[in-house]
Order: sequence, then structure tokens, then C-alpha cells
Amino acid sequence: MNLRVSTVSAAVLAATLTATSCAIGEEAGVEESPLAPTETQAQYAEPELPVTARGELLQSELFTELSPGITTRSADSQRIIYRSTSGLDGSATEVSGAVFVPQGAPPEGGWPVISYAHGTTGVAPECGPSQYPDMLGQAARINSLLDSGYAVVATDYEGLGGSRGDTAHPYLEPATAAYNVIDAVRAARAANDAIGKRWGAVGVSQGGQAVWAASEQADDYGAGLEFAGSVAISPAADLTPIAEPEPPWALDLFQLALLPYVIAGFQAADPSVEFDDYLRGGLTGGFGALETCVRDNWLNSALALLQSSPEDVGPFTDDATDAVREWLDDIALPRGTSDGPLLVLYGDRDTVVPPEWTARAVQRACEAGTVVEEVLIPGADHFNLNGTQEVLEWLDARLRGVPAISTC
Repeated sequence: MNLRVSTVSAAVLAATLTATSCAIGEEAGVEESPLAPTETQAQYAEPELPVTARGELLQSELFTELSPGITTRSADSQRIIYRSTSGLDGSATEVSGAVFVPQGAPPEGGWPVISYAHGTTGVAPECGPSQYPDMLGQAARINSLLDSGYAVVATDYEGLGGSRGDTAHPYLEPATAAYNVIDAVRAARAANDAIGKRWGAVGVSQGGQAVWAASEQADDYGAGLEFAGSVAISPAADLTPIAEPEPPWALDLFQLALLPYVIAGFQAADPSVEFDDYLRGGLTGGFGALETCVRDNWLNSALALLQSSPEDVGPFTDDATDAVREWLDDIALPRGTSDGPLLVLYGDRDTVVPPEWTARAVQRACEAGTVVEEVLIPGADHFNLNGTQEVLEWLDARLRGVPAISTC
């Protein structure tokens, strides 16, 4: 790949990176691949917390400095810190997020709640959406869910936002994300007793992976709640194809812009990982992406990519190549059968997570016995997929107990 992109390409990249954290978003070809998770794939870490302690509400405060759109829709808005679990070692963690409750009287059984999982916002602590009036670009999706009569809880994920401690954000580590998504529901119910047990999940990109993983742990880790299903939009479910070719990797420009976060996630799982084994020259250390949030770093990212060369992208050693391949295999979904139905929406022009990658993950989920409704949207890429109506109709049916349709 020639990384000396034109000024026009850099401008397009910059504009797209600005929208990355708030993106929602003929059958795609599927390459031959195993139809079940590989034998080396990691399992979900055994939680040290008993069920009764998972999602414990540790702190809450009124969320007053919100954007007007959310304020007019939400009768109760709170920032929260709650107890959750590390997917790396099963230890107890603290995670921040936000809870929003619709106007009006709750239905019998309480408000159904949607656990919303955001797309990539960055890996720095300040990149938790609950620290921003517009939820760091997530307000439109939250508003649509509130308008549909759902309470919404939005996790920041471990290591982001206002949680206490100095834990690094384990980007794309699915067990941690699953636990954070599920425990957010428990914490929301503790924060507002009008919220019921019935829940679903919606996630975009990184969040699509999170809610997919949560669907695999909904009955076990999420014992005591009533899971209706997950909606995974442009999910980063299986990124193993990134590392399948021999180095240097031939990455799409947008994949390269997100590569520092992927390496940071690998480093959070294995502190011995060195950035210099994967990026160097003008891309050394992640070209500033690790210290700021995505929407604040778009110009620096565009300039770094504009000035870089193909030789700046690794891996640069055989050991580094083998290590990242093994890690990407470990975090790939599915890891098992989901405990409820799954709606997967993705675009046929997605170059960040190409459609054949998602189709391959869906195929394996079907083989594992998951009820999957797969929707490939013509003309949509990773950043402009607007499936709001499909999402809301699907959630409404699931939360009313209507059986899901499988396209497997």
C-alpha cells in the first residue's frame, strides 16, 4: 500500500476520522475458513465477583450538563460508576457510564433497557463518552432509543471515562467489553428502580463486537436479567484477516488510522508488546493517537499518514507477527453460541471491517447455533450505515417476545 496519499485523500480521511466515534453506523463473498472458533481461542475469564456483586452501583450523580436533545427526552440522567470484571484475569474493576430514563410512566415490569456500546473514541482515559455533554457523539443514537420508550445505559468501558483506577483500556478485548455491557444494566437498575429486568444491547463497530460478546455471556454472567437480543452494527467481530498476509501489512488507509488502538489493546493484554515492533518512522508510538480522543486527533492522524511511507508499517519481526496473529485469533468472535438472537448490520462498501470478514464471523455463529439475522446494506460503508429503523423495529419485536428470524 502506498501511504503517500494525496491531499484530497488526507482531507477525506480527516473528515471521516472526525465522524468515527459517532458512526452508526448480492451476498458478500466468504473465503474458506473454519466454521467454529479455533482450538487456541481464549475463553471468557472466570469472574471473581459473585452474581450479587456484579454491576454494584458505586457512585452516581445527576448528569446536568447534557446536550439539549437528551435533556428534553430524559426524565432522569445520571453519571454512574459501577463494579464490573476484567476479561483478562477475572478481577473486579470499576467502570463509568451514563443512564437515561424516558419521560412518562414506565410500563408494567419497568422500562426495558438498552445497553448501548459506543464505537471507537480512543484509548486515553478522557475518551469516555459520559464525560461530554453530547456523549462524545453518541447523542443521536441515545435519543432515538429514548424516543422509542427505552431506558438507555451507556458504558464507557474499562479504562475510559470517570472510573477510578489506572487500568489501561483493553481495546477490543471481548470478555471485558461483554462484562461491562451486562453490568451496566445492573447498575442502571440500581440507579433508577423504574428500570426493569428486560434488556437488549446495541453497539457500533467496537461496540458491535462488545454487544456480540455480551450476547454470548447473557445467561451465564448476566444471570438474573432477561436478555432479549443484541444488535451489532458494523461489528469488529473478527480482525484476523489483517494479519493473515506476510508483513508488511497492506492496510486500508482507515484501518491504518485505527491500528494504534488495536496495538494498544494488544499491549493492555500483554504489557511486553512494543509499539516499535509494528509502527516506526512517522508512525512511531501511534502518531499521537493514544494520548487524545479520535475526534480531537483527526488532523494529526491525517498529517502523519500523509507523511508516512510503506516501510513504516510492520510487523518487523517474526515473533511480533506470530504474537499479534495469536492475539487477534484469541479475541475473534464468535467464541460460542449466543444466549439470544443477534441482528448484524453491515455495509457492502466497508473498508475498515470488510464485508467478507463480517460474513465469515456470521457464518461461524450460524454454525455454532446462534439465531442470526444478517442484513447487508448496499452502498453503506463503515461510517455512513444508517440502519436506525431496522434496529428499532427489531428491538421492539424482541422486547415484546416475538421470535427472531434467522437468515442462517
